[in-house]
Amino acid sequence: MNETQTPKIWYKQFWPWFLIALPLTAVIGSMITINIAFTDADGLVKDDYYKEGLAMNRDIANDAGIGNIKELTLSMIHPTRSDNDMTIVLKETAEKVYSGKITQKINPGNWWVRITPPNNTWYIEGRILLPQNQSLILN
Repeated sequence: MNETQTPKIWYKQFWPWFLIALPLTAVIGSMITINIAFTDADGLVKDDYYKEGLAMNRDIANDAGIGNIKELTLSMIHPTRSDNDMTIVLKETAEKVYSGKITQKINPGNWWVRITPPNNTWYIEGRILLPQNQSLILN
């Protein structure tokens, strides 16, 4: 006797679901990417970064304005998330030694650090990778 097997219904087989799952994951991934693109801001720190970069090449710190400074401003600038930026006031604790208190959590990663006096006649700028287990000393 010859018995023929009846094929399974398509939705009870593995391969149709596997072939449907591949493009479905791409569609879901693109929807998530579009959602991220529309809900998050671009987060550029400065619109005129090129002009400011050219100006930095031309600027030389003005030694005449340095004198005896009792207070400095430390700006912690996140390269991509401007809502994480913070400004910290540094007070002179000893001769040419300044300290300040950070009141909010600092996310790990690369940060731009800028130190300026109250009159903004000069600045020191650099990059730091956080977290660090030691004090930041600038000479």
